[in-house]
Amino acid sequence: MIFEMIKQQMMNTLPFVKTCGIQIDEIGPGTSRVSMPEDSKLNNHLGSQHAGAMFTLAETASGAAMAGGFADLIMGLRPVAKEARIQYLKVAQGATHARARVPGDIAALKQVLQSEGKVAFPVEVEIVDASDAVVATVQVDWYLSMK
Repeated sequence: MIFEMIKQQMMNTLPFVKTCGIQIDEIGPGTSRVSMPEDSKLNNHLGSQHAGAMFTLAETASGAAMAGGFADLIMGLRPVAKEARIQYLKVAQGATHARARVPGDIAALKQVLQSEGKVAFPVEVEIVDASDAVVATVQVDWYLSMK
């Protein structure tokens, strides 16, 4: 299936994601779930996950959701993360996972892409820790253009 192909392509071409131990668990049409294990190499001075590792988790989830939303076109696109905003809400305890989604109408975004050759849109992400608490919210703005 196309989502499995996208998952494999992302995991094969993002070495820093592998370094963080991040796994893409699910990709759907404009959605994803991505996880990161508890690992002392990813911790900060408080013994919880480092902000940079959590950001990498969220950015990976946003890219997977974006690719899933544009799965039928992704091989002909140049995706670029244009901007990101993260709000840290709590200290993350244990392993984390991120849930991402493209809000709004993906079909309308595809129409803009087809007619203008480019489109920009946000992807919303929540990072959840082992206690199931939302520890951060993230918005990554993606810019897609035709190759």
